[in-house]
Amino acid sequence: MEWVPFELHPEIPPQGRPRDEVLPPAYRAQAEEGVNRLAAQAGLQLRLHDRLINARPALQAAEFAREQGRFEAMHKELFHAYWDEGRNVSDLAVLREVASRAEVDVAGMEAAVKADRFGDYLDARRSEAEDLGINGIPAHVVADRYLVMGAQPYDLFERVMAKAGVSRRPSLGS
Repeated sequence: MEWVPFELHPEIPPQGRPRDEVLPPAYRAQAEEGVNRLAAQAGLQLRLHDRLINARPALQAAEFAREQGRFEAMHKELFHAYWDEGRNVSDLAVLREVASRAEVDVAGMEAAVKADRFGDYLDARRSEAEDLGINGIPAHVVADRYLVMGAQPYDLFERVMAKAGVSRRPSLGS
């Protein structure tokens, strides 16, 4: 699987914005209920934020880590900081700590983020996604044919995979 960056809300300023200014309350309540339900089914408890962040610094940091062969570690630590710890991963101090935990060159990452080194790349990926009708995250493209948008239940992925002709893997206990 390839992780492709997608800047969800590029219009959000660096300091972030309260969710209620961006998302209508009814939509927010419905989305949060769905996310919490799916998280509970997976045995997770996510910390939902009251402010939307501008994720560009985190995406830049992840791309820097990719160059160093540390993308998976950085990706995991970014998600842990945001969802488990409830931290603002657009904040440079948080990114320095996350990069350190992921064993990424902290000074190099900070310089890349400040210089917007991966800005053109992030903009190109967003444009490419939008051209394909992708306007949210997560987005999964299965067999270059099916697009699954948003957090969806596992059985939906099973149905899409079956349609794509992908055999179900045996469970670990089999």
